[in-house]
Amino acid sequence: MAKYRTTDVAEGQGVFLSVNLQEQLLPDSFEYMLNEILGIKIDLSVFDSKYKNDLTGASAVPPSALLKLIFYGYYKGSKCSRKIYELNNNNIVAKALTCDMMIHWTTIADFISGNKKAVEATFTQVLMYCNELGLIGGENFAVDGLRLPSNASIDMSGTEKQLTKRLSTYRRKAANHIERHTRKDIEGTNDAWTEERFKIRQKQLNDRINNISNFLEKMEKKKVGM
Repeated sequence: MAKYRTTDVAEGQGVFLSVNLQEQLLPDSFEYMLNEILGIKIDLSVFDSKYKNDLTGASAVPPSALLKLIFYGYYKGSKCSRKIYELNNNNIVAKALTCDMMIHWTTIADFISGNKKAVEATFTQVLMYCNELGLIGGENFAVDGLRLPSNASIDMSGTEKQLTKRLSTYRRKAANHIERHTRKDIEGTNDAWTEERFKIRQKQLNDRINNISNFLEKMEKKKVGM
């Protein structure tokens, strides 16, 4: 339970409020899915070799926290490391995703510049999961005229050719965002979720996630077999 200082405008006095960060991540939201799949459904071991502390074996800032913050930043329209850093300082959802870690903008910039291809591949999978689950609209992540499919099915319906075409769109969008982020750095709900509803929604999301995972595994095996 984190505590944050707020100011009563009328009285001009500071008050500390207790906030449960994990409660800020509601099912049926992009940020909830980010927190669920990064490091669980999406393997992040590719980042381990660069981000291990020689003494403890653990990175100072876990790659999962950096990736969650960066991708949430993209979702909120932050286009560079400084803006993402500001988001982490001021946005309660960003704090929830990073477990309230203080992450400097130079750490974000170094992470992106040193892992462009790996971040791009990871973001591609995030886009596929979230868009196929109906958690982001057709206008989200729009850049350079490239739009996500607006009629994507959360049940992964459609022919393999159609699904492969959508996967190609996610790859191009991920590449555009990572490239734009790098370039910018160089340039300088109110709904209450009951425990029962929460568990039901978790199961529904998990079933759909498994469908997407099976498709990605199938595509990876085909790629290896080429």
